[in-house]
Amino acid sequence: HSLTPVLGQIDMLGALNIAFLPFLFVFFASEFFSTMGTTLAVGGEAGLLDEEGNMPHINRPFMVDSIAAAVGPWLGIPAATALIESSAAAEAGGKTGLTALSAAVMFLLMLLFTPVALMIPKEATAPALILIGLNMFSGLRKVDLANFTDGLPVLMMVMITLIANSFGTGIAGGLLFYVVIKTIAGKWREIPIGLWILAIPLVYYFATLVKH
Repeated sequence: HSLTPVLGQIDMLGALNIAFLPFLFVFFASEFFSTMGTTLAVGGEAGLLDEEGNMPHINRPFMVDSIAAAVGPWLGIPAATALIESSAAAEAGGKTGLTALSAAVMFLLMLLFTPVALMIPKEATAPALILIGLNMFSGLRKVDLANFTDGLPVLMMVMITLIANSFGTGIAGGLLFYVVIKTIAGKWREIPIGLWILAIPLVYYFATLVKH
């Protein structure tokens, strides 16, 4: 199939129509939280997080991901973004950009074997994804599950991710549930001001998902 019918076919002015605002926000929120979750998860697996669990220079992977997400559709391909499957490389010891470049070269070479790759059923890759998921669950050991105001939002995050089949939606739901459960428990003072501000667009995000 040729990419000519879709290559560069982007209507920027049309996308600015206010009627498309809910859809644009859904795409943005999903992309943002997926990238944040993937970056922190892979960074944690690679041992790149600091003592407080923050990712140094996190703006760099966000910059790369935002450029890829913008350029991908212009080339007529699905949205290019960071995927949690990247944790497999971190688990194998990859910590630098050389790991990403090696994976990119392998993907490029696979274009020559696309017909063969299409013959492989999706079920054949399931075991690898299951192992990646089990490896991610190891991070739950760091959660204070005895404190229900901290433990319940994490469990809710996992449940929403499984139900919605979206890493970003799961994180967004967990953060919103964290605000709700802390408020109900009378611990609203423990909620950072930034999370209070973030809760407003998150409510809009889920309202948009339900509406559409």
